[in-house]
Amino acid sequence: MHEEHKLRLGDIVEIDGEAWAWEGVRRGSEAKLRREGTDDDWMVISVPELLAHAGSARRDAGVPLRTSAGDWPSDVLDMEKHLLEAFQGIPMDPTAIGPRPQYNPAATTQEQRIASKITEMAGTSLARSRKALFNFWNVYRSHGVAGLDARMHRKGTRRLAIAKADPRLVAVIDRVLDDRRDMPTTTRRHCALLVRRMLESMYPGDSVCDIKGTTLQGYINERDAGRYSFDKATTRRTAANSPDRQHFSGNAFRLGAVCEIDSTLLDVQVWDDKGNTYRPTATVLFDVASRVPLAWAIHADSPNGFDHALLLARAIVGRKAIPGSAAAVLSGSATLPVALMKQVNPYLDDDSLAVPWIFPHAITIDGGADFRSATFEAACRAFGITLVLAPPNTPTVKPHVERNFGTTSTSFATWLAGATGSSVANRGKRDKPTLTLDSVRLAFETWITTVYLNTQHGGLKSPLFPGREWTPNQMYAALFEVGPGVQLPFRAEDFFALLPTKPRVISSEGIELDNRTYDSPLLAELRDRSLTGAAAGSTRARKFDISYDPYNSNAVWVRHPETDEWIECWDTALDDKVAWMAAEAAVKLVEQFGTGESDETPRRVELLDEIERRGRSDKRARNRHVKAQAAASAALGPADPATEPEPIDLDRWSDPADVNDIDWDSPDYDIVTVKEIGT
Repeated sequence: MHEEHKLRLGDIVEIDGEAWAWEGVRRGSEAKLRREGTDDDWMVISVPELLAHAGSARRDAGVPLRTSAGDWPSDVLDMEKHLLEAFQGIPMDPTAIGPRPQYNPAATTQEQRIASKITEMAGTSLARSRKALFNFWNVYRSHGVAGLDARMHRKGTRRLAIAKADPRLVAVIDRVLDDRRDMPTTTRRHCALLVRRMLESMYPGDSVCDIKGTTLQGYINERDAGRYSFDKATTRRTAANSPDRQHFSGNAFRLGAVCEIDSTLLDVQVWDDKGNTYRPTATVLFDVASRVPLAWAIHADSPNGFDHALLLARAIVGRKAIPGSAAAVLSGSATLPVALMKQVNPYLDDDSLAVPWIFPHAITIDGGADFRSATFEAACRAFGITLVLAPPNTPTVKPHVERNFGTTSTSFATWLAGATGSSVANRGKRDKPTLTLDSVRLAFETWITTVYLNTQHGGLKSPLFPGREWTPNQMYAALFEVGPGVQLPFRAEDFFALLPTKPRVISSEGIELDNRTYDSPLLAELRDRSLTGAAAGSTRARKFDISYDPYNSNAVWVRHPETDEWIECWDTALDDKVAWMAAEAAVKLVEQFGTGESDETPRRVELLDEIERRGRSDKRARNRHVKAQAAASAALGPADPATEPEPIDLDRWSDPADVNDIDWDSPDYDIVTVKEIGT
């Protein structure tokens, strides 16, 4: 060990702000110290205490102890062998029996060995002077091969270029870059000109204005790190929303303790009921602890507060208790604690249980008007749920649901027909949507239960086992068994309380709603039945309040007026909707004949146009004919007065003669003509 790494007698050690000199050791375990500057002030402490006050061995922190990649350079390893042979006589050849004669420490002095080594290395890449060899040897004794490599291959000290810049210049650069956050993306040259103009206006005639262009550009590039001032504007605004403080994980370890909700446009185009194309909106209520979606909905239009209240009802009611859930074919998971969940929630009595049930205790929302609506707030208050309002323009407050939308785009929407891509730059030349909104809803539920909930999630890691990633179902099963208490489930009546209603007639064919027909065998007692004592023929009296789910068109519900039981009525065309032949026929109809909107002129309109055109032309011809008749009548003079008509003897005409024998010039046959009388 090098001498500078040793504590020797007489060295000064600082204890409690005072200097003490180490004078000796007593009984092998105690150190005797004398206060510096005195002769009779002594102190005895243990050797471990002395070492604790003296500190550790000092070494140059800038010298690495190992190479960053691979092995040490070959010239460094060769120089190590030369130094060991010159100063200690160790042979360079590991198989040699003894040192070479000119490097034998027993027969030569150190100066002779150094002279021989200088002569041997002369003319090679390792040729060095006597002083250089001594410097190499001292570094090698202190830091080994690492110090020798640092000495032979000097590297400049890496430091931030901006560290030597004028603070005023740095402040101006930061100000200009911050001002560009919400502005369009420009060039670096434009930014440098803005910096110079600001410097000249703030410090006219100062030397800070004479900075070189390349140097200024380097400073701008260095201060732009993390700002993305010359990248995409969306990337720059997103990075600006990131807080400057230390980031925290924000994880939760209790089911439903922290939930997040948000909406986004799906990266896929679908057809509506009329065949028009649009991008639907997806809303997801997300649990942070398990990364499980509590509830979701795909809207044709922008959702409102009532839609979110209905989504909340779907979350707090068990999956089996949600009316109409049997329409979705969900696959179960062997990971979920099905037996325990059925004991806690009696409404989960379905063997195809696939969606974990979690009660949301607190929901983080943004400043959207739909989330801050009185309807959604009242629904949360009714079930004892706390709303946490995120600050404006801070998506980092609810990052988990925001990141989940990216997973939905890459893992779900990408595989659908009609996928549009996540941005305009990723969009194809033309889109050919081939799925309806109902198909996308069913596919989304199937993807969540079969793929997403059983896929390892990068955010689900245990502090004890950081190398293992868990699936949402696995994390839910673990947290469900160790959670502090279990929330009591709600019933289907809580779900029906938030459903919208429409008055409809229950006829012998069923219930007509939104161009669909719903029916159930349990409606036998209600068909054509009169309510409120009105006459049976009264349409108003026979209308019932039909409850329906705007995002599940497979079923509607009607409450029996006497038993108060809810009757579930299914779409009579449900089998045809899921049949591939019917779906393909519907697709071909829209592709070949369009959507039937107003821009497609029907034949009836063409017929009316033709009739009006002919009517206008006939009117002009009629007017010309009337004028001609009037002119002819005026030329002939006044007409003869009308004579009294004579009755015809019908008996004579009962047995008419042969037509060829009739004398048409006879006064017995007078042909009467009708003329138009012009006004």
